[in-house]
This record gives sequence, C-alpha cells and structure tokens, in this order.
Amino acid sequence: MNSISLIYSYPMSFALPDNYAARIPLNDELHAHPYEPLTPPERVVSIAMLADQQHSEAEASHLQALCGHFGEPAPTDPERWHIDLGKLRVKVENHQEYTRYKFVRKLDVAPLEDPYGESPLALLPEGWLAALPGKMLVAMDICVMPYPEGASHRGLLDEFSPHFDKTTLTASQVGRSANLAMTDFRVREDGMTRMLIFSKAKLPSQIGRLTHRLVAMETYRMLALLALPEAKRLLTELPQADARLTELTHAISDGGGADDETLMHQLTTLAAFVEKLVATHYRRFSATHAYFDLVFKRLDELHEQQVETVSSLGGILGRRLEPARTTCDAVSHWLDQLASRVGKTTGLLGTRIDVEHAKQNREMLSAMNRRFQLQLRLQQAAELLSIAIFTYYTVNLLDYVVQELAVLSGAPLESLLVKAIAAPLLALSAYLFIRRLRSKREM
Repeated sequence: MNSISLIYSYPMSFALPDNYAARIPLNDELHAHPYEPLTPPERVVSIAMLADQQHSEAEASHLQALCGHFGEPAPTDPERWHIDLGKLRVKVENHQEYTRYKFVRKLDVAPLEDPYGESPLALLPEGWLAALPGKMLVAMDICVMPYPEGASHRGLLDEFSPHFDKTTLTASQVGRSANLAMTDFRVREDGMTRMLIFSKAKLPSQIGRLTHRLVAMETYRMLALLALPEAKRLLTELPQADARLTELTHAISDGGGADDETLMHQLTTLAAFVEKLVATHYRRFSATHAYFDLVFKRLDELHEQQVETVSSLGGILGRRLEPARTTCDAVSHWLDQLASRVGKTTGLLGTRIDVEHAKQNREMLSAMNRRFQLQLRLQQAAELLSIAIFTYYTVNLLDYVVQELAVLSGAPLESLLVKAIAAPLLALSAYLFIRRLRSKREM
C-alpha cells in the first residue's frame, strides 16, 4: 500500500476544537446574497424598502402570509428568503437599513412588442405589495431578453427607445458578453423605473450577476442621495454658525468689551449646537460616502462601453452624481471643521481663563501672605508690649513688697537696686513664658 492510499484510509470524521461563537454566521455571510440565476426572457421587479430592525418581525409575518396564500411552506431562515411559487420566484435580501424584494417571472416568449406587459406583480395577492413594511425608495421594472440574432445595439435602441423618455435615454454595452442595457432613470406613473437588458451571455449565473449589479447600482445611487436634502438644509445653517464663531473669535482676540466668562458661555452654547448637528448627521454622511463609492464600484464591474452617441450609464451617473457627492462631502467636511474650530477656540479661551484665575489666586495668596506678616509683626509687638507692661508692674509691686519688708526688719534697701536686679529677671521670665506658649500653639 503506497502513501497515497494510506492517507485516504484515515477516517473522515475527527474531533475538532470548539467553534468560535460566530464562526458559522461569518462563514455563511459569503452566501448571504447570492445572484438569482436568470434565463431570458424574464421579467424582474426589484423593490427596496427603507426598513430597520424594528420592521423585521413585520417583514417575516408578511412573507409568511404570502407563502400561506400560495400554499407553500415559509423558509426557516429569515435572512435568506427564497420562495419558488411556480411562475413567480421571490427573493428577499435584508440589509442594514433597507430590505430588497425581488420578484421574477419567467416569460414564455420574448415580448418584443411590449416588454413591460406581463408584470410579476400581477401574480401577487391583492393588497399584499402595498402593505410591505417600511417606505419604498427604489422600484425597478426590468425586462431581460435574449439578444436577437443579427441585431445591433443601434438597431435595438431605435426599436425600443419609444418605451423610454428620449430626453434622458441612457444605454451602454455592459458585461464581458457585450450585453446591452438601456434606461431613462425616470419614475413613471406606475411608480417604477424601467430598464431593458438584451443579454448575449449563455450562463444563467452571468445574466443574474449582471442584473444584480445594475439593481445594486441603482439602489446605492438612491441611498447615497438620502443625505442631499439634509446637506442643502445645512448649507443655510452652517454659514450662520461659522459667522458666529468668527465673531466670538474676534471678540476673544480683540477684547471687544466682553468678559471671558460671558464669551465662554456663548462659545459653549455654540459648541453644543454644532455637536448636535454632528451627532444628527454623522451617520448619514458616513453612509453616503460609502454608498457613492459602491455606486462607482458596481459601475466599474460592468465593464461598460458607450454605444455610439447615446449617453452611457457611467457618463450620466458621473455628471449627475458628482455635484451631489461634492455637496455632501463639502458639507460633511465643513461640519467637521466647524466642530474642530469651536473646540480649539473653546480650549484657547479656557486656557486664558485658567491663566487669569491662576494670576488672581497668586495675587490673593500674596495679599494673604502680607496680611499674615503684618499680623505676625503686630503679634510680636503685642508680646513685647505685654512683657514690658508685665515687667513694669511686677517690678513696682516687688519693690513695694521689699520696701515694706525692709521697714519691718529694720534693714533698709535701695529701691533702685531692687528694681535693677528684678527687672531683667522678670523680663526674661516673661519672655520665656510667652515663647513656651507660642511653641505649644505651633505644635
């Protein structure tokens, strides 16, 4: 038995270490949103609903009702709804802030005369579509047809352009199979945006991937533009806040007759207003930046080429989206810069206030020190005066007592001698006593 046979003779099941808690979900994320294989002719309606996590239960119950209407069991995984209802296939993708519903209807023959005649929505229960949880942001009606033999891009454009607004008709050769995609980016009376795809690809997965990229590009385009109304509104608020900051900065620099405490109060009020704007719009502007990048990334993946003189998808999106993208980026940058400037100005004024407070504290400590020195000198003078008074009265009292004793004993003494001897001794005793008391107080 050779080494290869020895390897394959081992059992195929082993005791493995414990899985990381999120290992399986992380691995399955790769398969979360697979392409829907398409075999032309097919009709695809893609609807993106703005919905958050609060709508997840409502979405699940709504889809279960659809399955119950057709007598089909509901999928067990709410993150990967793929329902085959015979003539109708339903695919649901849950994303961070939206849910995409894709309805696919297989057509018997290519509807060359009326590409938008047999809608998949006609197969849904009445009222079910209108009751979808959330708010509709994107609704695309896509007809995917096989590329007719012997046809050309120019011929197909001439034949099918009446189904679109000629003023905004856009077409491109997309994919490596030289497919043709045309749209006008118009929301029609039925609430749908039309797109027509003629595919030369042979594999259903290729056609499904191409359609998915076109749908994703349109969805990300609309999601990216969600920040535009707020950006335009902020363009009226930010100049006022910027002018107010400039005014306060000049007041801090020049003095302006306003005290620092008043300026600090005004600055903190402005800082709170700016931080409120940042907190309110930071997430939206960050998402917008990412969505714009995804739009152009999906566009690059299409390997697009222009069809003669007709405006291309990339040309239209580049020209029409760039001003909106620039506006959103400029407002986001302005908001960040304004918040940074307010913070720096507040820090500078705070530093000046701290320096002023430190100066006042030093002056206060200096004044307290001078008062203490004065009190100390007064205390020393009072102590010396107390010693002098004590010595004076005690010497006189002692002289009086000694003189009386001298009279009684018949031995006269000189009063001046008694005072000369007693005065230094009494003064020294009083000084030592006061010094001892002072030492005890200091302890």
